[in-house]
Amino acid sequence: MRNKKQTDLSAFCKRLMIEKLAAMTLLLFSLLAHGALAENRGLIWQFEKGGQVSYLLGAIHFANADFYPLSDAMMSAYQQSEVLVVEVDDDTVSIEQQQVILRQYGLYPDNETLRNHLQPETLALIESLLGEFNVPLAHVQRYRPGMIAVTLAALQAEKLGYHADKGIDQYFLQKARHQKKIRQIEDFTFQMKLIAELPEDDAILQESFRDMGDYQAMWRGMMAAWQRGDGDALYQRAIGEALRESPELAPFFNVLFFDRHPRMVKSAEQCISSREICLIVVGAGHLVGDKGIVAELRRRGYRVTQQ
Repeated sequence: MRNKKQTDLSAFCKRLMIEKLAAMTLLLFSLLAHGALAENRGLIWQFEKGGQVSYLLGAIHFANADFYPLSDAMMSAYQQSEVLVVEVDDDTVSIEQQQVILRQYGLYPDNETLRNHLQPETLALIESLLGEFNVPLAHVQRYRPGMIAVTLAALQAEKLGYHADKGIDQYFLQKARHQKKIRQIEDFTFQMKLIAELPEDDAILQESFRDMGDYQAMWRGMMAAWQRGDGDALYQRAIGEALRESPELAPFFNVLFFDRHPRMVKSAEQCISSREICLIVVGAGHLVGDKGIVAELRRRGYRVTQQ
């Protein structure tokens, strides 16, 4: 018989994946608030070509009431838009099917566990991080490392008072439901596959999990950049600094960010070519930096203006 802690953890993780699977990128890239916000400028751009316009909004996947109301620029973009474009719309897949997909890609097959794949040093680091939340390693031993990261990030977020159902992307999905056309760039299965595709090299994992130990300072720094609309600073905190200090983390960034960008760019171009006014809401880390969507659209001849 499973004990209460194990049952609660299992239910928590299922709820997390159902609420917002895109939050798996939170190992390094969650953008969380700290304290009440005096001004939520956020990150939003208008992009234009041939007289046709659409909008890009950098989302925060976990948030709280301090984020609302959103800026006038964000709400104006929503009001003008005909189509809401998001990374994934979980409502397109039943809860039962989500759980099947979650087990398929988030857990090791058969009787394999973390101990079959990771060195003792890596396991000890994971165990230490879980210990802050009184979660024994044995309760998540079948989780792939990416799934461990999702679980830890969610536990950290909840400890700071932030929730997936308060995220900016969820806000616009709920607002647009039955009111506007909603189009997803990826789908639930695609995002779950990312967990299985993440590298399981011990050196890389140890570096990544060490970064999670200082989560409060990391998230405060990134949120301050988001609050003042400073995309360059956000990129450095979320991606640039990590790649400079630990180039071995590049495979993680490729899987979770850069390899996904062509789909997002194609979706943005589709809005212009089909002459639709779209509000494209994706994780803020996808929009910034030289490999971000904003820079790529500019290279392709679009006029992109931060609002």
